[in-house]
Amino acid sequence: MSVLVALILGIIQGLTEFLPVSSSGHLLLVENIFGISEGSLFFNVLVHFATLIAVVLVFWKDVVYLVRHPFSKEMGTIIVACIPTVIIALLFEHFADEFAMSSFVGFGFLVSGVIVGLTSILQRRKNAICTPIDYKKALAIGFVQGLAVLPGISRSGSTICAGLMMKTEREEAGKFSFLISIPVICGGMIFEIIDGCRFGFGKALALPSIVGFLSAFVVALLTIKLMMKVIKSGNWWPFAVYLVLLSIFTLLNQYVFMWF
Repeated sequence: MSVLVALILGIIQGLTEFLPVSSSGHLLLVENIFGISEGSLFFNVLVHFATLIAVVLVFWKDVVYLVRHPFSKEMGTIIVACIPTVIIALLFEHFADEFAMSSFVGFGFLVSGVIVGLTSILQRRKNAICTPIDYKKALAIGFVQGLAVLPGISRSGSTICAGLMMKTEREEAGKFSFLISIPVICGGMIFEIIDGCRFGFGKALALPSIVGFLSAFVVALLTIKLMMKVIKSGNWWPFAVYLVLLSIFTLLNQYVFMWF
């Protein structure tokens, strides 16, 4: 893997992991358009680890509180949210066809665009009518997060929108979405490490690995902070328009022009 490819993949991973645009969908597009392989399993683990560090640093106080209070309601809601996510992810892992998953990406972008547009509308609700995240809300958000395993479906957009639809205060919905991304990223890394132990981690040069890690970390750090500001403002329309246009482009390529 070249340094340039590592830089591109690191930036995409850090940028799209937390923006409501679907990291899996964008990685598929980039691979197909430029003929770039996603890289060795070692590189994949490394860039995921970079985004994990970024989200932990941004929400350091919350993470410390959760570690010190493992039996708190806050920790309980995160655990409850992870249950349906894990079940759905495992089902897709065993039963979903890789070609079908790749073919879905254009429709996934469209679904995400609708979700993000709806999120922008819902975030304009007054916080006075909102209620904290309880176990029922956490279960529903976890279910939605599990569906985001489909390429093109935005994990952050879906989970935040789910929280808002259940009348959660906008900043709390955003923070909860980012916090439950921590076990999701950890789970993804574990699966990649297991695959690496079975099939090998592939060759990974030192410089591209470092560049990929640093670019993913820095971009993820900035993206998380940007997203929290976007969540507070409630203006998600640029993301919605972008996703709809991207969906049209992807579907035209897939069914009409076949550019790549």
